[in-house]
Amino acid sequence: MKFSVIISPEVLEELGLLNVLDACQCRSPQGNTLKNSVMLYTNKNKVALQEELSAIDRLLSLVKSDHPQVTEAQIQLSRLRELRGTLGRLENGSLLNDTEFFELKSAFAIFNRIQKMKHLLNAADVIFEDTKQAAALLDPANTGNPTFHIYSEYSPELTLIRSRKKELEREIRQTTGAERKTLLTKRALITAREDQEEEAIRRQLGVKLTEWLPQIRNNVNNCGLLDFRLAKAVLAARWNSCPPKLVDNLVPARLQKAYHPLVSSALEKQGSSFTPISIELNKGTTVLSGANMGGKSIALRTVFLALLMTQLGYFPFCENLQTPLYDFFAFESSYDGDVFRGLSSFGLEAVQIRNHYRKSRNQQGLILMDEPCRGTNPVDATAIVQALCNKYGESNSTFFIATHYHVKKTSGIRFYQVRGISSDALAELSISRNTTSKVVDPVENDAPVISNITVELLQEDLNRVRRIQNLMDYRLEEIDGTHQTSSGAIKIAELLGVDEALTREMKAVRQEE
Repeated sequence: MKFSVIISPEVLEELGLLNVLDACQCRSPQGNTLKNSVMLYTNKNKVALQEELSAIDRLLSLVKSDHPQVTEAQIQLSRLRELRGTLGRLENGSLLNDTEFFELKSAFAIFNRIQKMKHLLNAADVIFEDTKQAAALLDPANTGNPTFHIYSEYSPELTLIRSRKKELEREIRQTTGAERKTLLTKRALITAREDQEEEAIRRQLGVKLTEWLPQIRNNVNNCGLLDFRLAKAVLAARWNSCPPKLVDNLVPARLQKAYHPLVSSALEKQGSSFTPISIELNKGTTVLSGANMGGKSIALRTVFLALLMTQLGYFPFCENLQTPLYDFFAFESSYDGDVFRGLSSFGLEAVQIRNHYRKSRNQQGLILMDEPCRGTNPVDATAIVQALCNKYGESNSTFFIATHYHVKKTSGIRFYQVRGISSDALAELSISRNTTSKVVDPVENDAPVISNITVELLQEDLNRVRRIQNLMDYRLEEIDGTHQTSSGAIKIAELLGVDEALTREMKAVRQEE
């Protein structure tokens, strides 16, 4: 994944991708191995991705209907052990011990039970091979006992040896003195013969089981595949995800009511709800603008996560989604410079701008940038952002950028904005503009202080911010991009009680520009 998905560790954490992947809970070591390999599907393996998504969709129907085979399969898969070491030793001709034979015997029992789950296997598009004859090698008396040891039934010679050993042990218990010592010596000799015979049987068993290695490996791998696909279906049911539609490269990506599951969960705990994101992304440039506090960053992360999860073989968190397959994904967000590399924040940005643009010349990528050039001179920053929008507007890649800088409308550039706070909603907002944050003397009032601002006043301001957020309309709407739109920063400052004289001056300066 690291060569096709370009994300800094900081942004990776902000996206919540690893937390989302962790939420997909496989039951077996084989399923977790598949999950952790993290494969990005592209046009080269589009057929394989479609098969993966179709299998998840069929399994999702069984999960939603509480089909009993789903629970039974999860129980059986959770019992499966890691077998790579045992199978590797078997292939190399090493002598297996009783624990390793027990692992194989348990695996055969799991294969046999899962093989009977026809509805589940058909839905998962997984085929198990019959290994009953291999399983019989580890249960020569056909007792069905789940344990394993070297049974006497493996060899007439072993039966005679153990019978004689048992007689000797009975005699030893009944004798003393010199005769007892003689019997103990005989027992030691017969125990050595028993060990030799058991080792020969283990070698014979290993040779016979080696003939079944292809079928055993197939079933082990298919346990992992079944487990992973079933875990994806359970995750899709949990988060109400949709089956994505894969389209040709000339068709735009279209997301309807996409949401970020982690952000949504956090908002629910606060008594709020996530506003779903709907947008169409053509190849070329899409510019997202809107008010401060308008959720542009969350919108970018939601879109990126939904499209990336699709190409990782998961159902996206949407009501509906269609997408072409991108050759690479990149997400950049402004953050402070890396002191260990000795680069400023723009230095890091410039390196990534260079790398993404070069990569996009030969490949069709999805490149998202959140507030680039934030710490750069506004004149230079505007030129840089405009140039990026222009050049990507001519490319086959999809460039989605959130910015406060004005972007002129040219060919290949589309515009969206966050709707923000409506005039009707503003009328409902009752925040006194005459309220000022008076600094309270902590000595006189004996109040806890954070940077000379009392806890009470801090909480009051936080409540004001929450009231503004609750009135914000986070939905996206397409605009023509002809006119520059205000970020709403002055209005928010006004609503938060900034002095009227200061906000009046802000508006005057803004009007002059």
